[in-house]
Amino acid sequence: MEGGPSVISAILKTPWQGSNCFLKVTDSITFNAYHKAMSVYKRQEIPKLLNEIKQGVTSQVYLLFGERYLCRNTAQELIDHLLPEKEQQTTSLHHIDGDEEDVNRTLTLLKTYSLFSGRKIFWVTGTKLFYSKGIVKNVWDKACEKNERNEPAAAIRYLQQMLDLAAVTPQEMVEEDISSLSATRWKTLFGFTRPQGNLSWVQELLSGIPAGASPLKGQETDAASMYTLAFEAGIPQGNVLVLLAEAVDKRKRFYKYIQKHGVIIDLAVDPGSSSAAKRDQEKIVAELLHATLGKYGKNIESDSVPVFLERIGFHPVAAVMEAEKLALYVGDRQVITREDVDAIIGRTREEALFELTEAVSSGKIEEGLIILDHLQSGGVHGLAILATLRNHIKKLLLVRSLQETESPSYTKSLAFPVFQKSYLPKLKEGREEWTNLLWKNHPYGLYMLFRQAARFQCEELQYGLKEILNAEYRMKGLPVDARLIMDNLLFQLIHKKPQGVNVS
Repeated sequence: MEGGPSVISAILKTPWQGSNCFLKVTDSITFNAYHKAMSVYKRQEIPKLLNEIKQGVTSQVYLLFGERYLCRNTAQELIDHLLPEKEQQTTSLHHIDGDEEDVNRTLTLLKTYSLFSGRKIFWVTGTKLFYSKGIVKNVWDKACEKNERNEPAAAIRYLQQMLDLAAVTPQEMVEEDISSLSATRWKTLFGFTRPQGNLSWVQELLSGIPAGASPLKGQETDAASMYTLAFEAGIPQGNVLVLLAEAVDKRKRFYKYIQKHGVIIDLAVDPGSSSAAKRDQEKIVAELLHATLGKYGKNIESDSVPVFLERIGFHPVAAVMEAEKLALYVGDRQVITREDVDAIIGRTREEALFELTEAVSSGKIEEGLIILDHLQSGGVHGLAILATLRNHIKKLLLVRSLQETESPSYTKSLAFPVFQKSYLPKLKEGREEWTNLLWKNHPYGLYMLFRQAARFQCEELQYGLKEILNAEYRMKGLPVDARLIMDNLLFQLIHKKPQGVNVS
């Protein structure tokens, strides 16, 4: 057939003259050539892919990688098109957890002919078939991002994946103290340069992982080869494999196989803070907002969209949940206003957590207890609150230690213009490794942090870290209400001081 993929695409979209049926392409070579031309799809091209599936252009293997929620949501759309009848999904859709997957069993099912007609789909979430040391840096960046957002459970999950790729256990890294690994040892284990700054948070998170976790030691590589060989040998025509991964090494043989013979959907999102990354993140959240409201027949005032984006941040799951709340809140009204957004999404968790650290730094116990109650009533886990307090006090301790240096000299009476133009440039000299604290923060934010730190002595802040650690142990190991533990901690941080310390 002359004309290639573009001609085929046109034919597929053109009704056969004299009938209501579409022309079906039966030439497998031409079909493969067409499909190969569009094997990798970006987020914006998903509607095109779904339309092709409706027209009968399908594959036996689909790989979706990138942002977790986007992958799951897109996979469900994909399956809805591959198995359009809901009854089919009950009997012909098999969910497999990549963390607990028995590769041999999955391959046996994939190679087995079905007794019934129609497609049979095997949906593997969180697959690690495409993991290698080549993507360890990506996994580390995600762990850092989750830690900065005070999501310890997610941070631990990514750290565990990083250690799996390095074929070491959390217990081994705790014993070796991962936070003090040399640059050479870090590079040998993880394949990228050791990050600058204080990594004690990694040691603390790994210490909470129960014993028994074993490294992968190349299992993923062997599994990926088994999958590749199975597809090269051929699997039953009606069987379809759908793989979801948060990160992939594109050099993997199985990835290249899918790129050539299957379909890849790239849903990766830059988690950074650059202007381009922020624009892309906001665009995704705005799309989810409008799509969710559209399902309820609702719209939102254009002036209210930036407020929604600012308060939600890049949290796709939260964006969908909050959009649904807004749609239900307005009842019969079709348009959502700024007042509705304020009523449903008044304060973000980040704002409330910031206010809590402010209350602790200022010694305002009543205000702190109220904020703490609101956070816990809103479903914020005690460990997430502890992580926020720990990070804040660590920053205060770092700043307080800098204030103890003789040159440049810091005084409480230092005005902001002098701080910004004279003190801060001198402080940065020879301290390039203090990237996160001195270079990434706004000068005025640093100025306020320095003013807060000046209220304390280093011994007080060290005492605060010790009390936070004690609270974490109690929360993890004792059958005591987390609220009581948190309330007690707040009193310890604000009122009780270590012996021999007088606050000026």
